[in-house]
Amino acid sequence: KEEDALKFLKVLPLRLAKFGLELNLGKTKLVKIGKVEAYQKELLGKRMPTFDFLGFTHYWGKSNTGKLRLKRKTSKKRFRRALVSLNQWLKEQRNRLTLQQLWKIISSKIRGHYNYFGVTDNIHTLQRFEYEAKRLIFARINRRSQCKSFTWKEFNGYLKIFPLPKPKISVNLGW
Repeated sequence: KEEDALKFLKVLPLRLAKFGLELNLGKTKLVKIGKVEAYQKELLGKRMPTFDFLGFTHYWGKSNTGKLRLKRKTSKKRFRRALVSLNQWLKEQRNRLTLQQLWKIISSKIRGHYNYFGVTDNIHTLQRFEYEAKRLIFARINRRSQCKSFTWKEFNGYLKIFPLPKPKISVNLGW
C-alpha cells in the first residue's frame, strides 16, 4: 500500500543512519508498480513506469499467454559498463598473457555475466552482449602485433575449437 511505503521511506534514513549509512535521494523514489496499476494503465493505453534496480530494468510486459507481468532486462548502464570493463581489461592484458590464458579468463568473465544477468526475459540482451563481446575480443586480439592475428573466418574457426560460453537463462523468474 502507498501509505505503508511512505511510512517506510520516512523511517529508512533513520535506520540507515544507525549504521553510518545514508540514503541517496537522487536514486530513491516510490514507483507504483503493482498489478492493479498495470491493468489500469493497460486499459487507458498508457505505459507503466520502469525502474532500474540491481543492474536490471524492471518493466511490465505481456507473457506468452497474454497476461501482464513484471519483466527484467539488463539496464543500459550496466550493459555498457560490462562492455567497457571487458574492453579495458583486454587492452591491458592482451600482450601480457598467452592466447590460451586470455581465453580462459575471458570465458570466466563472460560466464559470470551470464550467470548474474541470466534471468527470464533477458535472453535477447545476453545474445547482444555475446555479439558485442566477440567483436571486442576480435579487435583486441588483432592488436597484439603489427600484423593481424586473425581474419573473421579464422576467428570463427578458433571459436568452434575453443567456444566461449553461450548465453543462457540460469534463473527462472516467470511466476
